[in-house]
Amino acid sequence: MHLHQLKQARPASHELEHFEDSVLALYLGQYAPRVFGLGALCHLTEGESLTFGGPQTLNVVLEGVLVSEHGWQGPGCHLDGDGSRYMVKGEKAVVWVLDRGAEPWAVKGLQSLHVALDKACRAADRALAAATPPTELPDPETLSDVDHPQIRRTAARLRRTTPEATADAIFRFVQAMPYRFGNWQERASDTLARGNGMCTTKANLQVTLMRAAGLEAGFVEMPMSMSVLGKLMPSAWLAMMRPTVRHYFGAVKLGGRWHAADSSYNDDSMGIYLESFPDYAHLLPAHVSTGKPYSPTAEKNGVDPFDIQVVPHLNEEMSKKSRFSPAQFEALNTRLDRAQGSWRNWVEDDHPDLGAGLRVVS
Repeated sequence: MHLHQLKQARPASHELEHFEDSVLALYLGQYAPRVFGLGALCHLTEGESLTFGGPQTLNVVLEGVLVSEHGWQGPGCHLDGDGSRYMVKGEKAVVWVLDRGAEPWAVKGLQSLHVALDKACRAADRALAAATPPTELPDPETLSDVDHPQIRRTAARLRRTTPEATADAIFRFVQAMPYRFGNWQERASDTLARGNGMCTTKANLQVTLMRAAGLEAGFVEMPMSMSVLGKLMPSAWLAMMRPTVRHYFGAVKLGGRWHAADSSYNDDSMGIYLESFPDYAHLLPAHVSTGKPYSPTAEKNGVDPFDIQVVPHLNEEMSKKSRFSPAQFEALNTRLDRAQGSWRNWVEDDHPDLGAGLRVVS
């Protein structure tokens, strides 16, 4: 690292907004601006490299992508210095660096910040461990494990007196789970145990529960613009995303007709969308009934939610390997976690204000 590349971070800077979208800031909460101001910024351009120093340095990528022999780091990712050399991939990158062994971090009177940072790092580690999938992923043919005991018990608990009421109960049960980007190669029972998921895993759980309850259910693919999905992500990630992605959700047959039933987004994540698309407030509360399908994506695309092609499984799609690591998914989830309160799962009981008081940066 070259000293001429560093400048003291200023709390009012544009980079602070990117820092607040980082995993570390999510768990720093109200302490994030003060901790940010005690670090320094490294601005890199194409072809330049940065060597992360010793273990006393803490590094957060704010913009761009850095690549090393061990992989790549994207916006919001943080790691301790280990001597690794990273090259800029693309036109530029910005990294926030805190040297915990030197001024200004080492001055007296900062004990509360030291404690907050230690706790934030531990919370982030716990969240990452929980989000990391097993080394051996399940066979795609087993992802809809309709005969799993917990799937059967949950389906029985959600079964109502009519198919319509049963479909709506299962739909609302899955819809209420937090939406999070992450690994999609998991069984329906694993998603049920985790208590959150992305479009594919929530759809898989919904369809599996509906089938266990005796309903006819399947899957739908529909294009989604990144101008829509990107509202859920930190802004620094958007430059790396495709303009259009494939969105998957469940469908159920009611009254002899297939109904779109997209349980991907809970009320809190839909709230993020409504900040940009207030005309879609009528989509809450979410429910499904005969003659009333539910698909925010179909409505946004101007598509008839009955005009859908339903397939029996997503095995091929859900067997594909993601280009993102668990740490990168955690960085993608910070806005969602803040809006849904998911960060509370990983903070320590003696520090209840950790993660509180941060605004969602738009």
